[in-house]
Amino acid sequence: MRTLNRIGQFSIRMNFKQILASEADNQPNSPLSMKKLSKLHRQIFSITTILALVTIVIISVCIASLLYTQGIDNAESVLRNKNRSVTALIEGYVAPLRKAVEYTSSPASGADHSHYREQETQEKILKLFEVLQNTIPNIHYIFSGYEDGTLLINNYTPPSDFNAVIRPWYQAAIKSHPLISDGVPYQDINSKKWLVSFGKTLLNAEKKIIGVISIDAGMDAIVRALAVKDEKYPTIYNFVMDTEGKILIHPDETLPDTLHQEIISHIPKEMNTSGSLSYNNGEHNKLAHFNRIDELGWIVVTEVNLSDIRQPIVKTIASTLLVIVLGSLFTTWFMSYVLSRYLILPLKRLQQRVQEITEGKDELDKYEFPNNEIGKISEAIEKLTEKALIKKNIELKDKNTLLSTISHTDQLTSIANRRKMMEVLHTEVSNYQRGHRPFSVLMFDIDHFKRVNDTFGHEVGDQVLRRLAQVVKATIRDTDTLGRWGGEEFVIVCPNTDQNMALNIAEKVFSAIHSNNFPMQINVTVSLGLSEFTNNHSLESILVEIDRKMYRAKQLGRNQIQT
Repeated sequence: MRTLNRIGQFSIRMNFKQILASEADNQPNSPLSMKKLSKLHRQIFSITTILALVTIVIISVCIASLLYTQGIDNAESVLRNKNRSVTALIEGYVAPLRKAVEYTSSPASGADHSHYREQETQEKILKLFEVLQNTIPNIHYIFSGYEDGTLLINNYTPPSDFNAVIRPWYQAAIKSHPLISDGVPYQDINSKKWLVSFGKTLLNAEKKIIGVISIDAGMDAIVRALAVKDEKYPTIYNFVMDTEGKILIHPDETLPDTLHQEIISHIPKEMNTSGSLSYNNGEHNKLAHFNRIDELGWIVVTEVNLSDIRQPIVKTIASTLLVIVLGSLFTTWFMSYVLSRYLILPLKRLQQRVQEITEGKDELDKYEFPNNEIGKISEAIEKLTEKALIKKNIELKDKNTLLSTISHTDQLTSIANRRKMMEVLHTEVSNYQRGHRPFSVLMFDIDHFKRVNDTFGHEVGDQVLRRLAQVVKATIRDTDTLGRWGGEEFVIVCPNTDQNMALNIAEKVFSAIHSNNFPMQINVTVSLGLSEFTNNHSLESILVEIDRKMYRAKQLGRNQIQT
């Protein structure tokens, strides 16, 4: 073996001398030629630049896709919220009107419409109309028409040839019988204000239709709500159409009574549905959100030009990518410069060190280099197999020790992981079965931890977990074992501990957590369950039991202990 080592060392020394000689031939005053150094510099610069460009392209595509998706989602959220707001306003606006129609047409109103020809009944009906008009300020007109064509209305005398039966509001109520008719918007001839009409059939004692009660209400508030502009999306607006696609109310006064085939063809026929859609109206690509109000026979639509949405998204993407590209290129070129400087200049010293190692004057270190001057030197080092094997064995032993530690330690909190805790629990169960040595198990979970991550980010959430582990570990006894069970759940195993002692430990843990200052001044509380191991338990059953108690603590309001 010694002979082989001597032969190997002699061969390595000869090769090393050849390397030095070939380098010296290129430049007499330096062991390494400037040409070779320049080649290595170019290699470093080229590789780092190519990697940077590939990384920039991948990151740019991901960020652009993410920003575009977020921008569209935000715009859809704005449309959805505005549409819901207008829909809620309309539903709240017409609800008392429809209730008034329902009440007036029912016997509960005290008006017997079957005797509408009698003077006393007419006065009672008109008095009821007057009360409702004074009570509900949105009512413009309230009136009733009957099968003989007559009309009862306050402060208005119909023409001599007036026939209520042929009026649209009368026909709409007949068509909707026995329900209240769909809201029929129209523009008052005199005031030019938008009104909506709701009607319901009037029945006599034999359930025969004898007429229609109708209420016309002002739509000013709804029209104003439809016309509200949005600073971020200037082209956003709302309008109302019926289930056939006919526009009923629109900010553009020229569009009511026209059909909107582009949208109605995309809207499902199911009752009371809502959703988003996109379409092209011949001039612009549109993004819209709709809500069906089937009790009114209306569809509320909120739409915006897609160009309004895309323009700020494109600006954001462009500015973000510009910063990323410039920052990445600058960092890459700076790293290339630093790597070149700190790799090329030490080559002379590195070659001298290799020569000392090949001559047995120094201990062996491991080098991993690319296929260049440094790589040639590393080939000479790798030939010293005897010393390398010893070093490998030492490294393997160290790595095995480290691996054993890692396999039993939670990497985030540096306390025991679930595997280690299961080993501890198995040990305690075995001790109990052999000598009935008591032990207790505590399991707790951080309350509303998802809210911490969502509000402050996962980095702060990790800081909270680490801090909590430190606080609890400093609070419990040296004989107790604290471990991270998973996520925000922790387990404490307490040897030689009955339930009363475990409760005392739990209370100390609660007190320590409450009195501690966590990152971002977050108020951290936990829900905890605990049990003492008994003859009736198995390892699986006690884990199920404390888990159930912990969740019972959450269900009862959190921040408490369940025993």
